Amino acid sequence: MIRPLTFASTIAFLTLAACNPAVKSTIPVIEVPAPVVQSEMTCPISGEPVTDLDEAAYFGSYPVYCKGRDNARQFAALDTRQRARLGAEQVLAQKGITNETCPLTGEKLDANAAAVVYQGQAIGFASVSDANQFRALKPEKQAKLIEQWKAQEPGSQN
Repeated sequence: MIRPLTFASTIAFLTLAACNPAVKSTIPVIEVPAPVVQSEMTCPISGEPVTDLDEAAYFGSYPVYCKGRDNARQFAALDTRQRARLGAEQVLAQKGITNETCPLTGEKLDANAAAVVYQGQAIGFASVSDANQFRALKPEKQAKLIEQWKAQEPGSQN
């Protein structure tokens, strides 16, 4: 006669099965860049210093702080390209991006930049397509591209 499993033995079995180091997880690991803490932010319209307590307009899901409601409304009324250019300082920091130019194209980054985590550091690319091209490269080619880009990027840390 087979004895039914008790609650305690079922829990013990599930715990041991879940902790089996021989079984690799199939869950993909996604590296998310940490936001850069900005000590000083400026209003994209007036250029005045702002804090996260000031009025916010949005670029996508990212808040862009403006000095006063009128400046926030003016920012929100701009076309997407102008908002991307003017809001870049605040949005790139929220994405964890510290570089100013795209390693692949050399373009100046705007708020539409895509972040790729490379060796624990978030690197901004001018577009999602550029970021995907970089991800598709072999690790040796990625390292070579980043090395060349760092040699050309003003103020980069080697």
